[in-house]
Amino acid sequence: MIKKSICIISFLLFITAFSQKSEPIYYDKEWKVTAKSNASYYRLMPQKELGELVLLQDFYMNGIPQFEGYTLKNNENAYVGDIVWYDENGNDENFKQYRNETKNLTLLYYYPNGKIRKKVQYKNGVKDGETVIYSTDGTVLMKGIYVKGKPESGSFERIKNNDDYDYNEKIQEVSSLDKGAHNDGEDLMVVPPPPPIPQTRGVEPQTIALLEPIGEVKNSSKKIKNRKAVTEKIFWANSKQIAQETVFAIDGGYYKSIEQRNYDKTGKLIQSLNEANFYDYGNDITNGLDYEYYLQNNFATEVKTIIKYAGKLRSGKTFSYFPNGKISTETLYKDGWKDGEEMVYDENGKLKSKRIYKENEPFQGNFDANAGAFIVNLNYVNGLKDGEAVVFDEEKQIVAKGIYKDGKPFNGTFVLQLDDRSDDYELINVDNFKKTGLQKVFGYRLENLEKTYMMKDDKLHGITTFYDKGEITGTLEYKNNVPYNGTLVSDEKAIIYKNGNLAEETYFKNRYNKEGIQKQKIYENGVLTKVKNYSFTISDKPQEFYEGILKNGKPFSGYFETEDDREFKQVDYFENGIRKFQYSNDYLKNMDNYQHQLYDIKSTYKGGEIFDGVEYKLNEKQFISRYWKNGVLKSFDWDLFAMHYFNRIHFELKGNVIEIKDMQANKKAEIKIEQSGNTFNKQLSIDGELVDSTRKEYLESKYKEGLILYREQDGKIFATKVDLADESVESSEGTELFYKVYMLVKESSNIQVSFNDLSEKFVSNKFMEETDENEIITGVQTDAEGKPKDGILITPTENNNYTLQLYMNRKLMKTIEKVSFDKIKDEIKKLERLD
Repeated sequence: MIKKSICIISFLLFITAFSQKSEPIYYDKEWKVTAKSNASYYRLMPQKELGELVLLQDFYMNGIPQFEGYTLKNNENAYVGDIVWYDENGNDENFKQYRNETKNLTLLYYYPNGKIRKKVQYKNGVKDGETVIYSTDGTVLMKGIYVKGKPESGSFERIKNNDDYDYNEKIQEVSSLDKGAHNDGEDLMVVPPPPPIPQTRGVEPQTIALLEPIGEVKNSSKKIKNRKAVTEKIFWANSKQIAQETVFAIDGGYYKSIEQRNYDKTGKLIQSLNEANFYDYGNDITNGLDYEYYLQNNFATEVKTIIKYAGKLRSGKTFSYFPNGKISTETLYKDGWKDGEEMVYDENGKLKSKRIYKENEPFQGNFDANAGAFIVNLNYVNGLKDGEAVVFDEEKQIVAKGIYKDGKPFNGTFVLQLDDRSDDYELINVDNFKKTGLQKVFGYRLENLEKTYMMKDDKLHGITTFYDKGEITGTLEYKNNVPYNGTLVSDEKAIIYKNGNLAEETYFKNRYNKEGIQKQKIYENGVLTKVKNYSFTISDKPQEFYEGILKNGKPFSGYFETEDDREFKQVDYFENGIRKFQYSNDYLKNMDNYQHQLYDIKSTYKGGEIFDGVEYKLNEKQFISRYWKNGVLKSFDWDLFAMHYFNRIHFELKGNVIEIKDMQANKKAEIKIEQSGNTFNKQLSIDGELVDSTRKEYLESKYKEGLILYREQDGKIFATKVDLADESVESSEGTELFYKVYMLVKESSNIQVSFNDLSEKFVSNKFMEETDENEIITGVQTDAEGKPKDGILITPTENNNYTLQLYMNRKLMKTIEKVSFDKIKDEIKKLERLD
């Protein structure tokens, strides 16, 4: 009854607010309706209406805009068109453009004086047609034509990321008769959420790779002359003077900067750039000054930063400014890094401090650093933290204060990042270099606690408490740095201790599903005695979980999943300490079921080895499956893994013939051994053609297309071309692999022994060692014209140095120059990690 009364009162407040059309609606800092005396924001009333839309205009209490954008009348969280959030100075903080699926195909935006600021036409949800930008007196400043959401001709506010359209949330039709039933009043007053965190571009350190297709003719005057272009303009606020205009060439829907001019407020030209000042592929400046402005509805109020680039790297002095136009910092850069003196000023232009960087790291002076949601002010002496460090929150309140000595926390409280790869932070208490008392681990903000723990003389001693979304998930008592009683909780595991001994471990499906148990381990006096596994099902023995009993720490009876550190596992079944069976599956068909496997293959052990069924061996980047029948090896699969790549080579013994099938290359070979008197004849056939007599000529011939392989030999890199019919295959597959296997198979009357020996070469990972005199380190696929398609192209240069170029789908992704021979493998590994 009370809740119903509250809803009625809220709805009446809503009706009252709208009935007083000339009065703004006031909100507190949590965006709840409140009185003016308690307000942080207000909404302008009456709202401008446009068909089924209203134009929301929210303000800070000092009259500065906070938000502007169209929404549906019946759902103000359904944004339409251009949406802008403003900071407390009234500058653009974040901009997003939403699709316009309404019947209002022209959206209008206004100046405070009521004049139209912008008119935008839409079609099929995106900008299509004319967009016009006006000055405060109604003069046209810019006019551009969009086609299917993209700038086609004319001048525009924004060119970059022009096709980033967001979808508004699903719209529910609400009739005027059931609005009161659908919304209880409070829902109708919910304003747009706070602006998303603006995307920032990392600039330190600067690592640049010039991506240039082979054979392209750059800067052709004929090509430039005939290119279609559009212009992006930024005007100074409250004037008709341009601050910056950038010309973009349009090439297949891609927009590339080819000209830029910057002007001061008086109209004086202060910089003019041409295409040579920009990246060949991109819109960033390589040589020149990069101006960033404080913007209000895309009109410049002041310069925000001036960054000087030379040879694609920051160089010389970089300036940042306050919104009032005063210099904020003046920083010296060298080769893309902060290196040298930085001057810091207050908003009145008074010098606050001087500090020195060395190779982008603080070296001398007073610095501000980010630690989650906090700002840390601290001093450096000769590159080490020294003296007082003070931590401030977003309200500029002191959260922690401590003293550094010799670069280490000495005494007081500190906020530190857990490590360079973590998003978590610690609020620690330190006495004489040692952690003492209560410590807190949190994510970004202090209220996002993940755990608290007690320390004594830098050792865990006392209660550690674990949290998940504000709820306590476990507590653990430590004594002298050793777990004693309670539960230790991590992302995917919980460990229970009793009287200083490990008692139980529970593994979860993932960090977000603590109820989904994968496995439990039970201990007695710290010794593992039982395992319960919920992560698989055996098809002919379905159970909720599978239990395994251990004696003296070793499997004795029941089911045990292989504990090897690998993605593909099997389950062994024991009786009286002896392996009896193994359960497995075709892992290729079950890769998507990694959290719960179904095992439908049963193999039998004899003498500790697989006697009947499938035996599995995992080596680096390869997986071998051997198929046995009554102790006799019948066939085996060699599976290969690499970046964007998988292949299976199948070997099978059929009488006196070893059959080899290459899945990717779609080729088949047969190695046949025949006895004639006291001699043996070994033959190789590929795709039904006998090729043994022409093996040498076949291997040494040159091919028009296929694969270039790179090998190490005598301290240099050598290239070999292989004809593989332009297939995406690894270096030792197809025809070349068939010959390697052919050379290894012994001419013997017992071909079963030869087949077994061949499988052992793969299991022991000796196949490549015994068939390659020089190691294959990488390769690149080429098309019919011999141009690179996929892989790494290596080109020798002077002094035994090399240029490495990574290609994906015929596109050059990255180039690394002047790589010495001894660094080749390291650089190849880095390139192979790129996706």
